[in-house]
Amino acid sequence: MRVPNLQRSPSFMQGIGLLLCGVVFGAAVMTGVAQRTVQELQYDIDRLEKENRSLTDQVASYEKVKNRRNVIDRTSVRWDPEQKDLGKATHAELEDRIGADLLKLIGQPVHADMYTLYRELINGKVYYGVGDKDYRIRLTMLSVVGTECIVFVRADEFLPE
Repeated sequence: MRVPNLQRSPSFMQGIGLLLCGVVFGAAVMTGVAQRTVQELQYDIDRLEKENRSLTDQVASYEKVKNRRNVIDRTSVRWDPEQKDLGKATHAELEDRIGADLLKLIGQPVHADMYTLYRELINGKVYYGVGDKDYRIRLTMLSVVGTECIVFVRADEFLPE
């Protein structure tokens, strides 16, 4: 068998070289595209796994609450619409202190006869040293919506007699 003389057909050699270059460049481009696609899919998988964990935790917490419908699990403090403006800092500090007192209600059952106990927890209570003044809290409304206890309060400056 004879070896062909490659000098006679330079266009054939150029064609083979061009074909090999095309294969190499095509493989490089395809590898880059595949790598980017795999990376985007991995990001989507991570994001979906986090979302799945979050939703699973929410479902678990809802299952716990579903079985405890008649139990207070959170509280919130709101100001009476007729409350005079005491300043944002004073309002915030009073809300924090009232909220700390209301933490005693979390986990307590909701019964109609317990409302008087809930009211007496903060109604008429004096908070000392709030912005260099003392304030007496008046509870204007207390309501339990679902598992949240909402209290509407009014604060008046306390002057000892």
